[in-house]
Amino acid sequence: MAGTSRDRVTIDLRGIGDAVRAAAAVRDMGVAQLVRRALVMSLDLRATAAVAPMERGSDGQTPHQVPTRETAKLTLRLSRAHADALMMNAGALGLSYGDYVGRLVAGSRLPQPVAERQADRAALLASNDRMAALSTDLVALVTLLRQAKVEQAKPYRDRLETADAEIRRHLDRASALIDRL
Repeated sequence: MAGTSRDRVTIDLRGIGDAVRAAAAVRDMGVAQLVRRALVMSLDLRATAAVAPMERGSDGQTPHQVPTRETAKLTLRLSRAHADALMMNAGALGLSYGDYVGRLVAGSRLPQPVAERQADRAALLASNDRMAALSTDLVALVTLLRQAKVEQAKPYRDRLETADAEIRRHLDRASALIDRL
């Protein structure tokens, strides 16, 4: 039978909780790790060897079976300051804690903070609006020039003289945003 997306079991230790915690502490591991190890050791390893890779325990002892997954749940013990920093940094970047830690471990480039991405997006949208207005003005200017209405086209002259710089600013802004993505 295939496992669920989160294989979890709740066990009533029926009075042996202190002994289990002590055994885990002696082995310098968490209770969950100790229980998983005990369960793996009780399995018929010939049946599970084909589906689960061998991995050394945190104590460096004999390898044990560990099921493979696309993602794995990991519990970290951090100082309060580090935990707060992790939560704040992940939140500022718009990432889950797991995605944030995963990117740090992989050495991947972190995204810009959400506030900066939103500001960049707003600036690009405003620049797009200016490009649309410029396009409308240029169409109107060309139409007037085709009709030989030079006097009516003169108000568009100043706009046309700054168009190159405006287009360049827009392209620089768009390029910078794309580069950060």
